[in-house]
Amino acid sequence: MIRQRTPFDCGIASFATALQLTYEQTLHLFAPQADLVGTTAIDTANALTQLGIPNQYVTFPEFYTQIGRPGNPCNPEIVRGCPAILTILSRSGYGLHAVYWDGHQAHDPDPRYPEPRALESLILLEAVFVSKTPALCAKSGALLQGFEGVSA
Repeated sequence: MIRQRTPFDCGIASFATALQLTYEQTLHLFAPQADLVGTTAIDTANALTQLGIPNQYVTFPEFYTQIGRPGNPCNPEIVRGCPAILTILSRSGYGLHAVYWDGHQAHDPDPRYPEPRALESLILLEAVFVSKTPALCAKSGALLQGFEGVSA
């Protein structure tokens, strides 16, 4: 796991871990000073696209709760078995945080939290699927489980 170096570079560290890149290689894929101001899930999707890596961006119910409007969220269960960079609510509950999801556990780039976390312990807001999209995970029913109100 690549560890954060600043309070705002969790997205860079999670991206580096997901793609098995160095921190420095990853930093060059994002906007100047991204390590000091942070990145977004859309920045992550754009960086993957620029590298020619197919990706998919999805939102979850808590995303719409946080922005105070209705939406069309995916079921959080869609991430099971599918590697992704997740945007979660920070442990304090007042900010956003990026973690690498290996398909089974979340790996936090914050050096204060070295232990992997279970899906149930996360408040998911967004995901950018990295090496598998939900469509590629369809064999497990994740494609249909990803939509509210649709059973597999």
